[in-house]
Amino acid sequence: MKKLFALLVMAGVCFVACGPSAEQKAKEEQRIADSIARVEAEQKAAVLEAEAEAAKLAAAEAEAEAARLAEEQANAKKTTTAKKTTTVEPAKAEPAPAAEEPKGKSKLSGMKQTN
Repeated sequence: MKKLFALLVMAGVCFVACGPSAEQKAKEEQRIADSIARVEAEQKAAVLEAEAEAAKLAAAEAEAEAARLAEEQANAKKTTTAKKTTTVEPAKAEPAPAAEEPKGKSKLSGMKQTN
């Protein structure tokens, strides 16, 4: 029994001695913390970049909308100006007197008659 107990104690000492030291454990924890911080920083930068891109798109859309409204207003001013200038009624033209045909000749007298 003493031999078995001694063998178990020796196995236990080997397991404890073969594991990482406190310094190695601290380095591993620091590496994991640094990795997490780097990933979070990259995600934050990506979010900020996406927000900046969205702001640029919104500004471009607002600018395009303002340009469209300005163009519509300019077109509206042109049409109202054109309406004001074209409201003058044209002078009424009198019908031209009809030319009198000589009596005795019909319009169809010079044409051949075909059946």
